[in-house]
Amino acid sequence: MWKVLATGLGVLAVLFSCVFAYFYFKYLRYEEDFVAEFLLKNPKKCAVFWVRNDSLLVGHRSDTLMPLASTAKTIVAVEFAQQASEGKINLTERIPLSEVARFYIPDTDGGAHRAWLGSLKTSKSTDNNTASLIEVAKGMMQFSSNANTEFLMWKLGLNNINANLTKLGLGKHQPLYPFVSALYVCSDEHSATGLKKMPLSLYLQRTNKYFELLKVDTTVKAKFNMANVPLPVQRIWSDRLPGSTVREYAGLMKKINSRTYFSKSAQTVLDTLMEWPMRLNPDNKKKFVHFGAKGGSTAFVLNYALYATDKQGNRTEMVIFTNNLGVFEQTLLQAEFQVFIQRILTNDANNKDILSILKKLN
Repeated sequence: MWKVLATGLGVLAVLFSCVFAYFYFKYLRYEEDFVAEFLLKNPKKCAVFWVRNDSLLVGHRSDTLMPLASTAKTIVAVEFAQQASEGKINLTERIPLSEVARFYIPDTDGGAHRAWLGSLKTSKSTDNNTASLIEVAKGMMQFSSNANTEFLMWKLGLNNINANLTKLGLGKHQPLYPFVSALYVCSDEHSATGLKKMPLSLYLQRTNKYFELLKVDTTVKAKFNMANVPLPVQRIWSDRLPGSTVREYAGLMKKINSRTYFSKSAQTVLDTLMEWPMRLNPDNKKKFVHFGAKGGSTAFVLNYALYATDKQGNRTEMVIFTNNLGVFEQTLLQAEFQVFIQRILTNDANNKDILSILKKLN
């Protein structure tokens, strides 16, 4: 998520360390599935909730609050779908890219926003430097653009978004707030010690002040200094992101996967936003009728929430939250995660091996 700067011998040291760590973790410490074994060997760093056809297979630290990172964007997607179904927003409305860019901070989203803009050009979805509202929302979910998310918080209304937490029965879920705007607070404070001492109420107050400023004044972006947000400060920012539990998010995935909880029109929009894996990988269309997901990460967090219904009608909901990861741990998990996801969604020997490992967490 963050740009790391290094020069000279420092670059070689980092590269050597990364290569060494990769082979050490992948080939020396882990014999079967890397992700599954890592979770088993680090039970305090993770929470897992895996359901298949309404049967709980794995439930580990099911009710422990953990930072959601971008997984929380699912709640924004729900409000987006509901407002679209009620005619409160128009999916074809043209949104100036400059309006979305108000909330963009370079080098803080792993290239997500640039990747979204690139996809718009490739698909020729832009017109006079605008994109449709549905494309903005797809950029939030598929590419995980933080700028798109903050724009949609403005467009939909944060109070409306957070009202869904009660409606969805997410009693432990903490309210969403503009986490891009929070980075300005971190930049101003630029001290992990000072930031940690700042009461959460004041932190949120200053965050919302920046959110309101960014709506009307793009010059405020000049106040942000990436050098003021080193890893210790990022850690406080990450820890203060809205939290929830794997049980709650598995329940949300089940509601979407059921095809009966939301209205037909809202479900159609949710499918468009959540089921980007079906568009991204054509092979998924051969195996699944529905497959939707949302991940989230910081330098210390790697999360994933998914639902799937395969061609045989088998339904899966799985949520994995992690926290307190080391830099190498997060990098290696990120590299191996998609292979892990494909394995758990198949009812074969690989699936059973992973299940036998993760069941030890119960």
